[in-house]
Amino acid sequence: MKLRFLILAILVIFLINSISAEIVIQQNPSNLYNLGDTMSIPIKITSLSEFGDRFLIKLICNEAETELHREYVLLQAGGEVERNPPIPLIKSFIGDLKGICRLKYVFGTEIKLTNEFTISELININITTKQNEFVPQTEITLEGQAKRENGESVNGFVDMELIRENASGSIFASNTVKNSLFTLKFSLPKETASGQYLLKIKVYEKDSKGEITNTGFYNYNILATQVPTNLEVFIENQELEPSETLRTKAILHDQTGQQISSTSNILIKNGKGKIIEQREISTDEFFELQIPSNNLPDTWTIIASSSELTGQSLLKIKSVEKIETQIVNKTLIIENIGNVLYNHTLLIKIGAESVNVDVLLKVGESKKYGLSAPEGEYNIEVVIDGKSNGNENVFLTGKAIDVQENGFSLENNTIIWIIIIIVLAFFGIKLFRRWHKKSFFGYPVSEKNRPEKKEETIQLKKSSVITKNKAELSLSVKGDQQEVSLVCLKIKNIDKLKESKTNYEEILQKIVNMAEEQKAYIYGAQENIFLIYAPTKTKTFKNERTAINTTRRIESLVREYNKMAREKIILGISVNHGTIVAGAEGNVLKFMSMGTLMNSAKKLASLSDGELLLSEKIRDKLGADIKTQKKEISGTTAYIIKEIRDDEKSKEFIRKFMDRMDKGK
Repeated sequence: MKLRFLILAILVIFLINSISAEIVIQQNPSNLYNLGDTMSIPIKITSLSEFGDRFLIKLICNEAETELHREYVLLQAGGEVERNPPIPLIKSFIGDLKGICRLKYVFGTEIKLTNEFTISELININITTKQNEFVPQTEITLEGQAKRENGESVNGFVDMELIRENASGSIFASNTVKNSLFTLKFSLPKETASGQYLLKIKVYEKDSKGEITNTGFYNYNILATQVPTNLEVFIENQELEPSETLRTKAILHDQTGQQISSTSNILIKNGKGKIIEQREISTDEFFELQIPSNNLPDTWTIIASSSELTGQSLLKIKSVEKIETQIVNKTLIIENIGNVLYNHTLLIKIGAESVNVDVLLKVGESKKYGLSAPEGEYNIEVVIDGKSNGNENVFLTGKAIDVQENGFSLENNTIIWIIIIIVLAFFGIKLFRRWHKKSFFGYPVSEKNRPEKKEETIQLKKSSVITKNKAELSLSVKGDQQEVSLVCLKIKNIDKLKESKTNYEEILQKIVNMAEEQKAYIYGAQENIFLIYAPTKTKTFKNERTAINTTRRIESLVREYNKMAREKIILGISVNHGTIVAGAEGNVLKFMSMGTLMNSAKKLASLSDGELLLSEKIRDKLGADIKTQKKEISGTTAYIIKEIRDDEKSKEFIRKFMDRMDKGK
């Protein structure tokens, strides 16, 4: 009986102790924390009876556990206490614990666990800079944003490493991260090869003790572009003889010496600076030109231009002493077919006898020598520089063996022919100058007497227009050098316009007709229309303002058309100034562009987004007539018009033109 009471007393004591205290978690943790955050979880401890014991807080992550808090708590019967100790999530406090975690509260035999939460060390990185193509040697600015995984701002540091697999050493850059924002600035070395490169970006934070807490990594690909840095003019053989073929090409190199495919303009000048040939050709493609057989010894200059770079090389035309001999009946004919004066002594064998003949011949000159010998048939042999130049059997007559230059005659006397040519040339030049002045600056021919011009068709890409002032690009032109104003119109969507079956060709024809009214020559190539204002046609050297006014009228025409059209005309417009060599052949102007005039005009028009772009030369020619603003577009300098002096006159001129167009409808 006593044993039962003892057991019952022990059970009562045990039950009283087991229910003597309770832990109440008043608020569960958030779902996600980053290293460096501070947790604050309020709890309450209650007891029905007086009770005291150790109170512990532990952190459990992925089956690993560490103690965070320890204190002794004494409760009176029916009493309660609240606890909310801060829990900093830093390495010096929680160690290396992270991942899926819980907080564990222990008081006596009472144990309580919080809901699961995550402790993360991740930083998310986003690059906000949209550009990913960069030119070597230019400063690159990358902007980005970094946030902790829990969405909180980052204040820390950012490091970048650019990996160059085929180059020695990497490129590094560092900066701070403030309120989640960061900027990195660096540049690619000049010799960086074109291609893709990997940027490794690291963002991290440190705690008060300098230990890294949260970290984020991001890989970003950039593209290094090719930059034309050198233009080489390659000549297959730098010394050639007349009649041989020159083979040359332009080679465009980038920053690492690699070749770049582009177009080049090759210009060949002789020693006096006269243009022999000019052609637009792809880089690394051979340009071939046969040297005339009578070309004098000279040094030619081959000049190539591409991508605003210029290169040149020299070609030597070698001296060639060469004659050709021929025996006709009793006459020996000797002709200088070389390219220098021939002054040598020839050995003429007549049978068993030999005769020395002094020969002096200018380039292209020939002389005749009479052969004589006692009557009979003889073997005639000409020996040049110790080598036989052929032999022939000839029947000769005479007193003795001899070779004599034919006597004085109008046919053979070079001096008299030279005098006649000089006299004729003198009078020819005087007549030409008198005619040239009258034709250029004289009075205009009346419309009654003016012959009707033949209409020509200019082919564009999938389109055509009709003109009476057609111009054609030629590789070889006999004519005069002229300073011209050049308008280039680029129809950027000509393929879509053709497919849309709209009446866009009517607008192109109106543009051509309008330009012809202002005495412009018309040249078409693919999607480009060129309006050439040349003094030989306009009778004035000042065509710059006319070209500007024409483009403004063109803009008005296209603008009116686009208001109603289903498929708009996308037009690029440029005005340039430069030199051409031009000459009329029938009803067509044959011309050859000097330098980069045509290429520059096409490039500016392609960069135009509907606005008129001026080259620096035309801007300088216009002078005080206009006010312009400089503009850099894709590395090319252009000028846009801000103000035109006497603009009211121009507007009135355009208005009258548009009225005439409306009446024409």
